[in-house]
Amino acid sequence: MTIDEVKANLGALLHGGDADDLDDVDLLLERSANKVLSKVDPLETIRTATLSQTIHDDVYNYAAPSDFKKLIDLIPQDNRQLWDKVVRNPAGQFDLLKAIQNKVISIEGSEGSKILRINWRTRKGKVLNSMDSLTGNGTWSAVGSATGVKVNTIFKKSGSGSVEFDLVSSGDGIKNTAQTALDLTDEDEVADIFVWLYLPSAPTSISARWGNDLTANYWSSTAQTAQADGTAFKTGWNLLKFSWASATETGTVVPTTVDSFQITVANSSAMVNIRVDNIIFSIGRNFDIKYYSKYLLKNTAGTWISRTTNDNDVVVLDNDGIEIYHRENLIAAGQQSQNSAYDFTWAGIELNGNTSAPHPADRIGLYGKYRGEHPSQSVKIVFNYGGKPGRGRW
Repeated sequence: MTIDEVKANLGALLHGGDADDLDDVDLLLERSANKVLSKVDPLETIRTATLSQTIHDDVYNYAAPSDFKKLIDLIPQDNRQLWDKVVRNPAGQFDLLKAIQNKVISIEGSEGSKILRINWRTRKGKVLNSMDSLTGNGTWSAVGSATGVKVNTIFKKSGSGSVEFDLVSSGDGIKNTAQTALDLTDEDEVADIFVWLYLPSAPTSISARWGNDLTANYWSSTAQTAQADGTAFKTGWNLLKFSWASATETGTVVPTTVDSFQITVANSSAMVNIRVDNIIFSIGRNFDIKYYSKYLLKNTAGTWISRTTNDNDVVVLDNDGIEIYHRENLIAAGQQSQNSAYDFTWAGIELNGNTSAPHPADRIGLYGKYRGEHPSQSVKIVFNYGGKPGRGRW
């Protein structure tokens, strides 16, 4: 149903009034949509999309779709098996058990956005350097005018330490050209490179270089301006992802003997105590995500939206859902225009039912009927008790 038709229905419910005479009618329609979505999970809002990032072993944070409301399913794109079913855990439980559980998800918030924390064992990454020592695997040295290159055994993400340096000028960093050679034949131009960085403040961008050396035969990453999950850089530990597929090759890199790595930071001012830890080359696995959208509307281009901007935009609801939406619009209009209490009361009874009605169908209302016909398919949280991982998934 188009927005023009929704407004016409609202006008009829207002005893022949014109919905466009209401103040900010588009905002009114948005409020009503949000109210409907807070009470039911409409079948027509189910969407399936490719997860924007491939899922990697021991990488847990992933961006949720922009219109994500509730999870229905997480689906491997290749060779799904009967046991490939995700379980949802609360945030604390997910984090405590992530080292031993598998096929688990936690839906959390980060800096005002929803994120998906996913633990799905795929393919173990290859560690180029654990960064526990300056000289334990090759030698880490300064790039540009960087100073203070040393091991920090207090601030670390894994192992026994991280390598620290101070940024004096934009483009400073650290490098190592004599590490134990890693055979990355399978990972060549396919893998993603993950590195942990402790940042004292958000920089402009971060870049990496890897190969057989750093002057003639190497790959250069695209400069990264956000964390691996798409969220902004923050003070503290940040997980960086460099895509090999989008990197630029200089010379000819032999993937069987990759032993050199460099990371540099671009910023307009000096920074102290930048820490780097655990360089991993990892091949991810593609997943689709099935979910309920938090929007009821689509525009003429087919994009899902929260607020209409054109009377030709469409409400995705079918007949049973649209009747709920019409009555929520009437209630919102009545609140705004101080319309008759009768309309307000009637719409409320239609939606929520009348417990004293003689016919059972009239006692539950439109919301109750809708939930009966279309119960939510969202994945519910599973709590584990007694400190034991749930469902033997480890």
